[in-house]
Amino acid sequence: MPMPSPEPSIGSVRRSLLSRLQEEIHGFGRPALIALAGSDHPVMHTIGPDGRRVAVVAMWLGDSWWFVWGRDGQAPADSPRDVAAILAGLRPADGGGAGKVRDLFSRRPRARGKQVAHAASGAFAEVA
Repeated sequence: MPMPSPEPSIGSVRRSLLSRLQEEIHGFGRPALIALAGSDHPVMHTIGPDGRRVAVVAMWLGDSWWFVWGRDGQAPADSPRDVAAILAGLRPADGGGAGKVRDLFSRRPRARGKQVAHAASGAFAEVA
């Protein structure tokens, strides 16, 4: 008979962190919901101060958990109330976590070789 693992799964830790963040966001009177809550990859959605939808994930990096959202939003997950205040627009992001989480957009594929020359020639201008 297999013994249950004493440590929680990564999915359950993510759900727990996002649930705590969701409660804090609700405390500021803002909407928030968790999608894919039954999976190991839950995502919390809320509305940012500019009215746009913001997706937040929890991820393990190095030796701690982080909340990551948008193009460059990131903050340690050890203080969900502070992160909720940032997401609600009540506190500016201070960049305290800058540099801990990689800029994912810098790793996006870019056109190379003939594709770059073709795009630079204006060949796609008529498509738009």
